[in-house]
Amino acid sequence: MPRTAQAYISTVTDPWINLAFEEWLFRRPSHAASPHTVYLWRNNPCVVIGRNQNPFKECNLPWLRANRVPVIRRRSGGGTVVHALGNTNYTCFMPRESFNRDFSANIVARALHQLDIPAHVNARHDIVVDNRKVSGSAFKVVHEKAYAHGTMLISSDLESLGTQLKSPRKGALVGKGVESFPSKVTRLIDHSYTVTHTDFCRAVAEEFGIIYNKEAGLKNHMTELGMADFNSNPKVQEYYDEIKAFEWKWGQTPTFTHAIEKEFRWGYLKSILTISEGVIVEVASEVTPSSKAALPFDGKFLADAISTFLVGTRYDDGAVGTWDALNDVNRWEMGIQNASDVYEWLQSAIWSGIDSVESQA
Repeated sequence: MPRTAQAYISTVTDPWINLAFEEWLFRRPSHAASPHTVYLWRNNPCVVIGRNQNPFKECNLPWLRANRVPVIRRRSGGGTVVHALGNTNYTCFMPRESFNRDFSANIVARALHQLDIPAHVNARHDIVVDNRKVSGSAFKVVHEKAYAHGTMLISSDLESLGTQLKSPRKGALVGKGVESFPSKVTRLIDHSYTVTHTDFCRAVAEEFGIIYNKEAGLKNHMTELGMADFNSNPKVQEYYDEIKAFEWKWGQTPTFTHAIEKEFRWGYLKSILTISEGVIVEVASEVTPSSKAALPFDGKFLADAISTFLVGTRYDDGAVGTWDALNDVNRWEMGIQNASDVYEWLQSAIWSGIDSVESQA
């Protein structure tokens, strides 16, 4: 019987390259691809957010930047996931007409049965063991094609997961981005002392082949994707560049506001920043002078100065261009009373914990 299903496994651990491979596999012309394909891959440490999420609400950006862990926006919806070499990602491609999130998740759950791990799929489409999540899922549907993908926790550092996903400014942000749903999690290694990345990949490929090829053996026919494939494929390189672009990573964030406030010795100041497409587009400030202020001052002038200083500035995780703009003291002072107090506060309140000017992709 001719094989109709295919399996690919990446030998690369660069997350941008692996996501570019995923996009290339998805966009291949139908005549050049199997209608049913599974792609297996794992990444160096990074945090991957959903297409319509707000990274400032989902991630601990100061911690991630300090520890040089990049944030990457994927093309599918769903919640935020921490990637590392202790977990493995899987993507199941299929025709739109046969798309079913539970069906793909059940294939992976049955693959875990091959490893003697009693997994099943719950009502949220998560794969669980002992009612604890080992893998969530997200999906993408475009025209006649679809895919579902997930991240399997094999030997992940669960304590680190919580640290990376705890945003220090979540309560100050208001917007319409999709928020992640927290769940109790476990790891495969907690249920099987011997399970590895290779074991998981082979089991998923095998189960995929049994379902779609009606025979065993696909685990022995996986096609490797490596750096040579990336370097020789202009389309994969194009997708790589798109994923890394500021306009995608930060600019795709749905419009939101960030409220900051502080009581100074000279009065109370509250500013509400509106951020759209990764840029501060509006700042509304309220200044209430204190009766104990040494000298009277023009609160409206200060409010206008804050707006002039911030509007047009990129709102990101403290990359070089943004940090340079914030450190442009000459642009900021403009003869304002109490300028140094407000200037230092703006830096710490908006880009809390960002103290590095080193460039990070």
